[in-house]
Amino acid sequence: MTIYHPVDLCQPDGSKSCGACCGLYNWTDHSRRAIQTLLNVQTDLFHAQKDFSHLDKLRSIRDSAIHNKKLFETIYNCEFLGFVDAARKKVGCMLHPSVTGRPELRDHCFYGTKICNEHFCPSYSCLTTSEQRAVIHSVNDWYLYGLIITDIDLVKNYFEHVENSIGESIKINKFHNNALHAILSEFFKLKENWPFKSSDNRLGKYYFSKTEYNIARIEYEKRWGILPSRFNRILVSLESDFKTKRDLEEAERIIQQNMDCFIQAYNAC
Repeated sequence: MTIYHPVDLCQPDGSKSCGACCGLYNWTDHSRRAIQTLLNVQTDLFHAQKDFSHLDKLRSIRDSAIHNKKLFETIYNCEFLGFVDAARKKVGCMLHPSVTGRPELRDHCFYGTKICNEHFCPSYSCLTTSEQRAVIHSVNDWYLYGLIITDIDLVKNYFEHVENSIGESIKINKFHNNALHAILSEFFKLKENWPFKSSDNRLGKYYFSKTEYNIARIEYEKRWGILPSRFNRILVSLESDFKTKRDLEEAERIIQQNMDCFIQAYNAC
C-alpha cells in the first residue's frame, strides 16, 4: 500500500535529514559532538567493509568501538545508521538501495526492509504541511533538524501562539522571506542551547530509566504558587529546570521576544 505524504521529512533536501527513528539520539550523551563522533565511527566501519558478506558481524565491531550508553533500552540503535553523502551532512540508512543499489541488504538490519519502508513517524500526521515546511526552511543541519522535526509539542505550540496573535494559520508562501527563516532558526536553536536546560537524563519532554520513561513536569504551584506558564509545553520540550521564578520569567521573555519578532516580520511580508 502506498501512503501519500506531500513532504518527505526523512530526507527533505540536500543539506539535512533525520535518523531519529533509527535511535540517533538514544544515547546517554546525545550532544552534537557525541552523536557526530558516533556516526563517523559507524560510517567509517561500514565503508571499511570490502564487500557486504560480513554485515552481520558489524554490530559487534561497532559495539566495541563506541563508548556511549543507550538512553532507553527498548529503543534499538541501528548500527547501519550513518552519513549517506560525501560531505557528511545527511544521516540515513547506509543499507538503503539509494546508497548501495541492492534492495535486499536492508534485511540485515534489526527491523528489516518491510518495517523500514512502511514506518512514518508521528510528525508526518501531527504536524501540518505548513509546520513541516517551516521547520525544513529554517533548520539546515542534520543534528538540530532531527531534534526539531520530531518534537511535535515544540513546533505546534510555537505556531499556536503565533497564529492566535496573527489571527490566521501561517501561510507557507510567505516563507520566501529570509527574515522569517532567521527568526525561526534562532528559536529552534534554543533546543540545543537552552540556558535553563536540566542536567537530568532527558530527551525533550521525556526522562528515562532503563525500561521506563515519563513525561517531565514543571511544578509551578508547588514551587512558586503560580499557574502553569502559557509556554509550558515549549518549556518542557526544551528540558527546562528553573532554579527561581526569575529564571522562569526570563525564559518566557526569551520565547515571547522571538514570537513578537516573527509576528512583526510575518505581517510585513
